[in-house]
Amino acid sequence: MAPKRKNNCDDLADPEDDTMGSSTEFAKPVYLVAEHEDKQSTYSVFKINAAADRNEPPHARFIVAGLPGPAHGMSFVAAHSKHGSWIVGVGGGLEAGTIILDPSTLKTYKGPRFFHPKHYPIIIAHDSEVYASSRHPHVVPDLDFQPWFESFSFKSGVPSFDTGGVGGSWKHLRSPPFFPLYLNPYQFRNPPKISVTSYAVVDSYILMSPQRKLKVGTYTFHVANQTWEKVHNKNLPFVGQAVPLGGNLFAACSVSSNGVPASHSALVFHMSIKIPSSTSVAAVSTPALSIQKFLVPASEGKVPRPILCPLGRGSFCSIRLGSSRRSKAKFTLTTFQTENIEAILTA
Repeated sequence: MAPKRKNNCDDLADPEDDTMGSSTEFAKPVYLVAEHEDKQSTYSVFKINAAADRNEPPHARFIVAGLPGPAHGMSFVAAHSKHGSWIVGVGGGLEAGTIILDPSTLKTYKGPRFFHPKHYPIIIAHDSEVYASSRHPHVVPDLDFQPWFESFSFKSGVPSFDTGGVGGSWKHLRSPPFFPLYLNPYQFRNPPKISVTSYAVVDSYILMSPQRKLKVGTYTFHVANQTWEKVHNKNLPFVGQAVPLGGNLFAACSVSSNGVPASHSALVFHMSIKIPSSTSVAAVSTPALSIQKFLVPASEGKVPRPILCPLGRGSFCSIRLGSSRRSKAKFTLTTFQTENIEAILTA
């Protein structure tokens, strides 16, 4: 059965290697996880050669491995620590848990389970931690019930109860302030419908914004202090995840005035978190978000919203899954390389 859905993709190279250079200086692979249409959902991992070689276009090489998944609704991310790199899948239905794949050995592990399952959760890797947030938090004991924001660590190795794993469990964290934490009886019967539509990781901060019609602004979670603070009165000016390009540059899908993805292939953003200096010892400095955006011309005209994947050194690629015939999936992949960006930022 042909894959029907792209879940996530990420490069598994050294996450610290984000320096910018020419398009011939990198050749990092991208791993794409696709979800099959059969009833017993199985996820296939494709390895894609995404090197920006002007003489040879990028293309999908082969299927690396198959991931057994008990249900639809999982999200995937690449996690790193000093012990290695892994592809991590979390979420799904009531029987789903955490799947961990080591791409170097193709060995899979069963990781810790959520207290309540999450359907296509927001999953973010930062340092040696993996963070998972409900995309659509609910207030009834079903999918996406509390706790809505959790994390687990790869600092000691693979957090698995399988042979060779070190064990571990999901850690409950404080939910974003715009989630329905405290509801009166009427609100509990008619809870607000909230959806996380934009997110990114800037330095030691995880940024999140809900759907634009709520107009609650942008909040940040400090991974060290484990606190939430409001950093901008407006929502993030993109939809989905902003992927890092290095040097506080990010690529993301632009958003139109009605809150849906625009027809551009991508935008490049420069985002930074600033802590205002205070002369008063008693004063508390609140971080502020600074955003500057640059349009990236589409190489193939109007491109629907793709999945964006970082390639390192100022480069990224967009991947779309086209029509499938005879159990073969068609991928459309375009790579982008930033050039002279420092001069643009200075100007």
